[in-house]
Amino acid sequence: MIIYIGFSTKSHKILARFFCRKFRHCAPIVIYKNRCEMYQFTNSKQINIITIKRRDIKILMKYGWVFVKYNMKRFTKNALNIRAITCVQFTKKFCDIRHASIQTPDALFKYLCKKRKP
Repeated sequence: MIIYIGFSTKSHKILARFFCRKFRHCAPIVIYKNRCEMYQFTNSKQINIITIKRRDIKILMKYGWVFVKYNMKRFTKNALNIRAITCVQFTKKFCDIRHASIQTPDALFKYLCKKRKP
């Protein structure tokens, strides 16, 4: 199982336009058995699972999405039951990241890039 976290520079949320600098949205993507599922956070009680293909990831990259590979030891099976207010909180709980200082997609991206480097 491979997990990618996608970061987008565009969002329809008004607060994201004010508080987030470069990246304004994030979403985890789980790839297993040649099947990709994107967990899209839309509201605090609504998470949509979007089934995509590997070629769709390349298409999203053309539209400004940046993907970071994340090595995860265990998978959250109850992802639809995660209660979060923002997409960053949802992604942190989904990936079991426990850092209170990460509140924006930019901070999460910086944390994941630091963790990848040896």
